[in-house]
Amino acid sequence: MNVVSETLTITQRNLTKSVRVPILLFMSLFQPLLFLVLFSQIFSSLANLPGFPYDSYLQFLVPAIIAMTALSSAFQSGLGTVADIEDGMLDKFLIAPIYRVSIMAGRILADGIRIIAQAGVVILAAFAMGARYETGLVGIAMMIFLASIFGMAWAGLSNIVALRTQNAEVTMVIGIVLLFPILFLSTGFMPAALLPDWLDTVARFNPLTYLIDAERALVNDGWDWNLILQSIGVTLLLGAVTLTAATRAFRKAIS
Repeated sequence: MNVVSETLTITQRNLTKSVRVPILLFMSLFQPLLFLVLFSQIFSSLANLPGFPYDSYLQFLVPAIIAMTALSSAFQSGLGTVADIEDGMLDKFLIAPIYRVSIMAGRILADGIRIIAQAGVVILAAFAMGARYETGLVGIAMMIFLASIFGMAWAGLSNIVALRTQNAEVTMVIGIVLLFPILFLSTGFMPAALLPDWLDTVARFNPLTYLIDAERALVNDGWDWNLILQSIGVTLLLGAVTLTAATRAFRKAIS
């Protein structure tokens, strides 16, 4: 077997394992869907504020919820790694005649595929609530693609924590602690024009902002390739850092 076939095999194994533990899939979707329903109703009057860019807060909110889904799912990646360590599966991988890189690659690729499915559910739920997508099915595919690659990049951070601590509780707590500051220190729930100056400045350095802005354009405005390419560029830079660090943590953990 080569690296590609080994990676695909391990990816399939990780996806099968996820399906067998449906509570994890449910929990990574429950919070974003809850936010979608509650925030779209509670903050619906924000659309009446001067300077608010859209007529509906739901239209503004959908990209943030898609991004939240990617983050929530990515944070679970480390939990899967810890589980493999604790039940001895990682040791079985290490004594098997396979490339070491395929173990981590299979984990990250499975995360990306899982995010595709979950983002699709969020998009359908928002459509049922009245959201409409300016760029149609092709734009929806692009939105899911952007969320998936961002989630894979962010999954690297979750795996760094998991491999360094080898503790599920610590990995989960750090994921929860990071989730909300990353979300709220972005343009996810309020347009940049209505943010305090200091928060607007922080949001510009938040990689999640670039994902949300690109997806928001796809939902409401059309094909803004400048925002799309910015999102891809920031995601690739983020992934280069997190996945490189995760690979180093993995090598240290098995040495």
